[in-house]
Amino acid sequence: MAVAWVREEEVTYDGGSSDQDGLWKKVLGDLFEDFILFFSPELHAQIDFQQHTDFLDKELFQEIADEKKGRRFADRLAKVRLKNGMEQWILIHIEVQSKNESDFPERMFRYFYRIYDRYQEKIVAIAVHTSPYKNTIPKRFTYNYLGTELNYSYRNYRTEAYSNDELERSENIFSKIVLAAKVLHQTKDEAHQRYLFKSKLMRELIRNQNYSRTAVQAVFHFIDYLLQLPEAYTKQLSNEIRPIIREETELMELYNKENASPTIKNAFDLEWEKGVQQGLEQGLEQGLEQGLEQGLEQGLEQGVKKVVVEMLRKGTPVDFIAEVTHLAKEEIEKMREMLQ
Repeated sequence: MAVAWVREEEVTYDGGSSDQDGLWKKVLGDLFEDFILFFSPELHAQIDFQQHTDFLDKELFQEIADEKKGRRFADRLAKVRLKNGMEQWILIHIEVQSKNESDFPERMFRYFYRIYDRYQEKIVAIAVHTSPYKNTIPKRFTYNYLGTELNYSYRNYRTEAYSNDELERSENIFSKIVLAAKVLHQTKDEAHQRYLFKSKLMRELIRNQNYSRTAVQAVFHFIDYLLQLPEAYTKQLSNEIRPIIREETELMELYNKENASPTIKNAFDLEWEKGVQQGLEQGLEQGLEQGLEQGLEQGLEQGVKKVVVEMLRKGTPVDFIAEVTHLAKEEIEKMREMLQ
């Protein structure tokens, strides 16, 4: 069993404010597996994502949240199981637009200890910083007083450590979330550049058949509310996206959801929506039986290769990859050569 906890500080950004804590909380829940795969592929390889992930109530950590009055917290608790049947807890901390607060490592330790003390579970701690500024915060908490010593370290990631080109090339859909978090700072007070980015990314996501429609909707929702635009740009973007969506009618499920993003809501009128829905229902019944078996087999194969590529990019040893994926070392070596 693993538990993921997300905490985000309340921050107002230039170019429009939005519910930052709610956005990160939602996208981590929607793309939890992709999040783990992006930042920690070796951990992803050990988690059994075929088992249902249960997200728990944030009230379990209300006592921690109450310590910081005037700040908002988005905390997620997720239960998962490892492939070997053992239980594991994961502490995920999202630090958004944070200043270089010297007590951050100590806070990470306090969160870790309270979870450990309450549940007596082993914990993997992960911190992700989205600030565009150089981070001078220590990566560990140390304590040394009269012979009593403590050294607590955790996995520490910065979105700024990933280049825009690297994120654009990545096939992991969570890379687009990281990219959007960077663009938020890069395009402040530059509505046109933000509009161009959203237009390009939305086009690519709609036409990419490797992403599930649910995942695409999650990214749309995140970037639409994170990278807010003036009304004129929003309408223009909706007009541009509409014909592309018409070419990809299988995306219909995205636009029936209550939490559809503003661009998607503006891109459709009711009459066209009904017509597409009728066509989908007719085609779905005819094609489902024929495509299910072939699609399942191809999907599983692509999923394994996707994990291997991410692990190779992180420098994971070939022997370890072969052990957890059951692929031949020769095949993994060929994939590594292709990445060079």
